[in-house]
Amino acid sequence: TTAVAEEAIGAVRVVQAFAREGFETDRYGAAVEGLFEAARRRAVVTAVFWNVVAFLFLTSLVGIFWLGGREVLADRLTAGDLVAFIVYALNIARTVGGASRLYTSFNTAAGASERLFELLDTAPEIADAPGAVALPAPTRGAVSFENVTFGYHTATLSGDRSPAVLHDVSFRAEPGETVALVGPSGAGKTTLLALLPRFYDPDAGTVCLDGHDLRTLTVQSIRESVAVVAQDVQLFGASLADNIRYGRLDATDAEVEAAARAAHAHEFIVGFPDGYQTAVGERGVKLSGGQRQRVAIARAILKDAPVLVLDEATSALDSASEAAVQDALAVLMKGRTTVVVAHRLATVRDADRIVVLDAGRVVDVGTHDELVARGGLYASLAARQFRDGPAAEPAFAAADGV
Repeated sequence: TTAVAEEAIGAVRVVQAFAREGFETDRYGAAVEGLFEAARRRAVVTAVFWNVVAFLFLTSLVGIFWLGGREVLADRLTAGDLVAFIVYALNIARTVGGASRLYTSFNTAAGASERLFELLDTAPEIADAPGAVALPAPTRGAVSFENVTFGYHTATLSGDRSPAVLHDVSFRAEPGETVALVGPSGAGKTTLLALLPRFYDPDAGTVCLDGHDLRTLTVQSIRESVAVVAQDVQLFGASLADNIRYGRLDATDAEVEAAARAAHAHEFIVGFPDGYQTAVGERGVKLSGGQRQRVAIARAILKDAPVLVLDEATSALDSASEAAVQDALAVLMKGRTTVVVAHRLATVRDADRIVVLDAGRVVDVGTHDELVARGGLYASLAARQFRDGPAAEPAFAAADGV
């Protein structure tokens, strides 16, 4: 019942947009009816059980009085002994009844926590291999994908495994370079990015960082070397300072402010009454999309990782917010190896290398000018996007941040 209510309240704009208030009310009512029916059955069972117990106890007490009375009349038992026996019996009965209620409560709690313990006991699929070592310092940030094939391995409705998402993908990003991944929706761009922080392991081929296969390195050392800025920014229901400090927990207030200034976030942060101590609400609901993005960029700047992953970091923003986020990204990308996904080709035209993906395969690699001159998928995408006039100023510049 709580899950139904939470889902409807969390998606209240969708509910209102489709005028489904009545439907959600009925759905919640049905869940409440199910809860009421379960509670009614429990009340009936509990009432029957405790009444049977009470009947048996009183019957036993009557039997004790009858048998004890006869023993007292026959001078084989004193009245004091009979009273003492009855008092002892009552105490024992009360203790046993309390123990049974405690056992019932324990079973209820155990049932409620069973799923939680199953999750806690689940071994992660991505874990350090035996003999895994930390990524040697200093990290240069050289990234390479070598003949990578990958699928999510989820079962389809027919029972077959889902097909592979990536097929024999290979490309490199040298230290300090910006490599862009472009292609139509469903080409596998975001999936490719998920392999770099080792959220998944490839089915075939290798993903390397500084020449080391990620599967031979510790997961923590890999993820400490990679900073991720996604389109859907995840913020915690804490203060702005705490969300930025999540990039480096031991950062001082001055370092947090410096990261916010570099991300062009300081200006709007000091505009709040509580400044950096302003609570952002659940998932950052008190901030606009552009503000959330700049907080995420400040968090990445503070982390200071040598490899940067950008997944559609500006596609959902308005022009004003996008310009501010683009400036912040230019600062963040300086001196870092950057792998970026973008549907707006104007944002990646100055990348050192553009990798064109289609249906999970690399179909072309080159600079913007080279790919346009060669024709093909990228040229058709560029023609479609740039036909209305000159492209906007690039959002993601090369390593020099210009």
